[in-house]
Amino acid sequence: MQQHDYDKILYRLINIISRLSDGEILYKDALALEFNVSTKTIQRDFNERLVLRFPIHKIGNGWKMMDGYHLEKSRAVEDILVVDILKTISEGFGKSFAKRSSSLLNKLTDSTPSAFYTRLAFEDMTLFSQYFDILEHAIKESKLVQFVHNNKYRLVKPYRIVTFDGYWYLLGEEVIDGRVKTFHIARISDVKLCDECFKKDNTLQRKLDKAINAWFIPDNEPFEVTLHIDADIKRYILDHPLAPTQVIQEEKSDGSLIISLEITHDKEIISTIQKWIPSITVLSPKTLQETITKQVKTFLEKQVLL
Repeated sequence: MQQHDYDKILYRLINIISRLSDGEILYKDALALEFNVSTKTIQRDFNERLVLRFPIHKIGNGWKMMDGYHLEKSRAVEDILVVDILKTISEGFGKSFAKRSSSLLNKLTDSTPSAFYTRLAFEDMTLFSQYFDILEHAIKESKLVQFVHNNKYRLVKPYRIVTFDGYWYLLGEEVIDGRVKTFHIARISDVKLCDECFKKDNTLQRKLDKAINAWFIPDNEPFEVTLHIDADIKRYILDHPLAPTQVIQEEKSDGSLIISLEITHDKEIISTIQKWIPSITVLSPKTLQETITKQVKTFLEKQVLL
């Protein structure tokens, strides 16, 4: 392989990671055509380099960066990818050489100070990697899965594997009661693929696309929330929408915004509102207003007692 081939690899990887960071959903067929490589090469880019380094997850047939995560387009990112490419190259010289070079490259990565610091609170799912393979296969083939979750046997129609706030969940419909639930994968055990297939509910799949976090309840009828966004956090809210359903209703002369979004449960949005107090306020519904006000009063009362 020539030097310019490595340059092409690096260019491809940085281009992909930058676009993911900008919120795009990317698909291997389109990427293979764009970069004039095979779909297997693109699949390898994600499986062996990108997914291991960055918070990227599958969404349907594509890949997407974790919501709320923004990657600095810095030299540090390029250095990470260069080290990964060097590791791949070293494997071509045999296992012994690869092992020694990998050790040296890891030391280089660990000892080189970076101007950027990123804190990612992701679960270590190494021990559960085999479950992901089974669940992914079940989702693609529309097959039932059985497992134990929170010490209870479950038979489930699996729809999506998602990350919410750094935790991995399976979104699926439990056969016994027909309710759609979120199953924390780290609490799952004894996963088995069933032979029985099921027909996916397209309406349900569209609902799942609107999920904000693990408090999402697909069986509930969505309702609208209207929020006032102060000018000081306007840029962040525009760059990182609070929900897939976010709509700008009004932009005021002082730079603030009125936005609306849909949720299925108050708790879906409460933690986000708490994060941005006092720069974000609830305009409607009144019940959510009252809940937030009560929580703030309780906090202030406890704070005074300390």
